[in-house]
Amino acid sequence: MTLPRRAGIRKKNNYEKLSYDAFILTIKEIKGGNDLLRNDFISKYTPFIIRVTSNALGRYIDTKNSDEFSVALSAFNEAINAFDLTKTYNFFLFSEQVIKRRLIDYLRRNKHSKEFPFSYFGEEQEFREETFGFSLDIGYEDVENKEEIEKFKKNLKEFDISLMDLALCVPKHRDSRRLCIKIAKILAEDDFMYEDLIKNKRLPRKELKKKIKVHTRTLGNNRKYIIALCLILKSNLDLSKRYLEHAMEGGK
Repeated sequence: MTLPRRAGIRKKNNYEKLSYDAFILTIKEIKGGNDLLRNDFISKYTPFIIRVTSNALGRYIDTKNSDEFSVALSAFNEAINAFDLTKTYNFFLFSEQVIKRRLIDYLRRNKHSKEFPFSYFGEEQEFREETFGFSLDIGYEDVENKEEIEKFKKNLKEFDISLMDLALCVPKHRDSRRLCIKIAKILAEDDFMYEDLIKNKRLPRKELKKKIKVHTRTLGNNRKYIIALCLILKSNLDLSKRYLEHAMEGGK
């Protein structure tokens, strides 16, 4: 698709390029021995790992009691170590191939091949780095059905929020993220407040503060994140909703 040549578009493209550079620097730092960053990185992309594993097995994955999920996590970690920073192929396409192969190996060893839809893997083609160019849609869009994602993006746009904005406004601390999820859940479950949100395109701060003890500044600083979470909870983005539930229960 050809984009109109406007200063804003050009600036956005430069910004996305910087974001990709930052992404590569993150992987480089992880490969250099930053285990804390590695753990945060794996936690951030757990929904992606769940999606790949669920699609491969053809069923929902219980992350707490699934050997296959453990295999997939290990494979994702292996992909980080094996990823060649000098190449230009997409890390997520690469890691997906690694996860698929490790799942195949595991299920073959454990003689569960009848339960495994090998057609998902086609001819088990070798990963070819020259086949793929890097895609800027490297996070959220790898998790859910594309049709639902497009609908979600359209809803976000009504609040002047993009997926890039969403990626940048995620709170750094787990407690802050869990608080935002709690606020979003209250907002999504209250018909009056949700209708106010949709109609006026703003958080009903006074009403929220009556429901939960939270500082006005917290609502202001995390406005985009809370709105996005609320829209997810009111959507058909099932894997994302399960991930939020997992986070509320104490997961990362």
